[in-house]
Amino acid sequence: MRIISGIYKGRRLQAGNDLSIRPTTDRVKEYIFNILQDFPENKVVADIFSGSGNLGLESLSRGAAKVVFVEKNISSVKVLKKNLETFRITSSNYSIINTPAQNFAAGNHEDIQLYLLDPPFVYPELQLLIDTFTRSEHFMIGNLLVLEHEVSNNIKLEGDLPYNVLKQKKMGRSLISFLEKRS
Repeated sequence: MRIISGIYKGRRLQAGNDLSIRPTTDRVKEYIFNILQDFPENKVVADIFSGSGNLGLESLSRGAAKVVFVEKNISSVKVLKKNLETFRITSSNYSIINTPAQNFAAGNHEDIQLYLLDPPFVYPELQLLIDTFTRSEHFMIGNLLVLEHEVSNNIKLEGDLPYNVLKQKKMGRSLISFLEKRS
């Protein structure tokens, strides 16, 4: 894993030893950030299921004001902290919240404009998590939720939904979905 653009371009990230963790590939990450373009710049970004911090560090490299890393696995948090140290990122530019994603979604996250979610491929609560985020009073119109999930673990596209699907693209086993709050 490496940072693909911005001030940390080319820097390598450490990964954990847990083989059940599936990091976002450079190809998928490049696609996501090509679509986002300058959106992360000067924004507060949440990297949910952050693992080693791959998506959040890419956001910081591209000018995000701050990243909130949300990760429940303590060994992944240790790897994340090593990566933040290695990149010499000051603590004013990030925070780490060691909690399950659903707990974070149900809490106060009003300062965040971009939500990057990369849950495990086998994550049965995916739709519940998306609904919790997009129904939240803290998820405002103009905010984006970008989700990498397994093709077979699709999300609702029709019905009384609190979100619009702006774009979806299949990349191997992954489906990348860009969501916004429905007005």
